[in-house]
Amino acid sequence: MLCAPFQCANTVKVKEFLLKHFLIISEVIAVVIAFAWPLPGSKLSHSTISLCIVALIFLFTGLKLKTDELKSVYKSADVVLVCCATSLCITTLIPGYIVHQLPFDDKLDGPDDDSFSFGPTELKLGIILFNCAPATIATGIIMVTGAEGDVVVAVAVSTITNIAGCFVTPLLFSLFVDAEAMKQDSTKLLMKLGLSLLLPLFVGKVLAMSFAPVRKFVKDHKRKIGLIQSTGICVILWIKLSSSVKKGTFELIALTDILILIGIVIACHCLLLLLNFIVSISFCFKREQLSVMLLLCSQKTLVLTAAIATALPEQIGDSALILLPCFIAHPLQMLIDSFLIQPLKSSPHFPLCVPWFCAKCRAAEETDRTEDYEAGKDNIDEVVANPGATGINMDTMNNDKSTV
Repeated sequence: MLCAPFQCANTVKVKEFLLKHFLIISEVIAVVIAFAWPLPGSKLSHSTISLCIVALIFLFTGLKLKTDELKSVYKSADVVLVCCATSLCITTLIPGYIVHQLPFDDKLDGPDDDSFSFGPTELKLGIILFNCAPATIATGIIMVTGAEGDVVVAVAVSTITNIAGCFVTPLLFSLFVDAEAMKQDSTKLLMKLGLSLLLPLFVGKVLAMSFAPVRKFVKDHKRKIGLIQSTGICVILWIKLSSSVKKGTFELIALTDILILIGIVIACHCLLLLLNFIVSISFCFKREQLSVMLLLCSQKTLVLTAAIATALPEQIGDSALILLPCFIAHPLQMLIDSFLIQPLKSSPHFPLCVPWFCAKCRAAEETDRTEDYEAGKDNIDEVVANPGATGINMDTMNNDKSTV
């Protein structure tokens, strides 16, 4: 049955909208199902299905991981190094320390006295875990491309930080965890992360590098693979939420706690943007490199945070509550950064002008002009002092000067 042109066009638009926002829509569906009918998901919470899903996600991540671009970034190695250090350290430790100082409850039933609280401590741990994660793999690169930034540097930074993040993120997160369970079960946690993260990532990369049909398959079905990964993340969310709803955990969380959580998440991302902007102007980054700092290094990946939260010991806290800030922060960071794409694309310089930075650049330009002038002056003095050595006839130059 044929459809009218306008109907076909609308169908295509709806399909593109659903595919573009598949992760967010799937998250909403997972939350609704978990609260409406938590029994099926809670039955799966004690099995190893979550770790198997994480392993599958990172197998596909290894298949899609691009390491060829690392060979062509040697000219921008300093920029890549700064971006990686910012993504893994600066945007992790500073927000993590600030959030760690905020008043959260150690118990779900609220504080023992009448002191003010932002909610259960699991929400705090979720915010810190999300900020400890490396840069995004796909979303940030797409935004950098839209802003006409340095895509090669963006791909290199995303690749390096996500490989290093498998080791660095758990270590950074452990700095902010007070529970002794993290120290007691550290070996078990590392084994879980190794089997569910590193091994599938390595296997996927080896398969992509060794077999051309695998690379072709990944290239031809890149979007479908991304949808499978998003579905896996949402299945993990559904299982964890269903288990917590069955236990009655969310009955003790007020709406004000969720609103405060959203505010803290937005404030943290704005802080990351500010920190990366300060670092960019401190190193005199160009507009293309600034786009990488703001649109990639300021974003945090959801895949690794979901994987680590799944592997955390139960003594640390409810994994669903730890995941909640991560699933809230991920779409919010994309929404905020989407407003920066057009200003970065249309402006040949920085969106904001910092006086001391401009003075620094002017001083550098003045130094270059002075050096060029001194070099030119030395060449002229050498010609005048020894014209024969340079092959210049001074009599001809004098005659030409008289003619003029």
